Amino acid sequence: MAQDAVPEAGPLPAEMADVLAAVEASHDPRALDALVQYLQQAHPEAQAAISAWALRRSVLAWLAEPLPLARRDVKVELPLEDPEPLQPALFAMPVKWSGEGELGAFVSTGSAPGSGFVGRLTVVAEKGRWRVATSGRIDYQKTSDEVTRNQIRLTLEPNYKFDDHGYVFGLGQYERDRFQGFIDRYSLSAGLGYNLLEGDGRKLSIKAGPALRVTQPVEGPQEQTLSAVALADLKIRLTPTLNYSQEVSTYFDAVRRTYYTLAALDSRLSSKLKARLSYTLQHEAGSGVARTLTDTTSRLTLLYGF
Repeated sequence: MAQDAVPEAGPLPAEMADVLAAVEASHDPRALDALVQYLQQAHPEAQAAISAWALRRSVLAWLAEPLPLARRDVKVELPLEDPEPLQPALFAMPVKWSGEGELGAFVSTGSAPGSGFVGRLTVVAEKGRWRVATSGRIDYQKTSDEVTRNQIRLTLEPNYKFDDHGYVFGLGQYERDRFQGFIDRYSLSAGLGYNLLEGDGRKLSIKAGPALRVTQPVEGPQEQTLSAVALADLKIRLTPTLNYSQEVSTYFDAVRRTYYTLAALDSRLSSKLKARLSYTLQHEAGSGVARTLTDTTSRLTLLYGF
């Protein structure tokens, strides 16, 4: 019954199955959960098969639990075709947390004294087919006692994966950047995403949908527009210690057009510490009182993963 209730996800490698079976026989659930999480991180190509094994084990454990004596006359019906209604198995799955912090700073003296820093924090929670990612980024710079850069960018993105490649996403975003012509900007969007590449050290995901944007320009009245949004996320492992990544977002509406990209080259220094060389470009084009500006930044920062 448990076999039929869990969708097929490819065969589990024999050596992984042997190790999982040995740890399961020790009857230590914490050790088994830790091993499952480790194998999913160390072998992303077998992540679907490992998740299916863990879900099947949860279903079997739930079926093995005896019913209370006062309720043994109750008929229990389990769906055999759709695994989603197996709520006990879903709740038994642990939430997988991951994240990354980035920090870089500088101080200059001489004819153009100044200082600045960039900070970013990303936290991701995953459970079953659900994934929720939050991110915050601050970029600040002062030259000759005058602020020349002050950017804030906050995002929240939940998504639900309905098959091996496709998913539904939502995206909430807040931005502040006076030098790009707006005091505050809120964006709310939703749509469909698709993983074009996944595995072998490569990942390419694209997504698109409608968006509602509310912008308070530095000059002029508040703008509220319906936009179209397209996003892409690329990750490539160049060598065991060198990775390239790039994220792109584009908004189109009747008043403004926004193009944003962040390209980064990461060099692993230790198991959790990396050095990053990044290049950011943001282009704002508009009609009427909206200004057309292009802003670029190159940074060398440190990243810590957890």
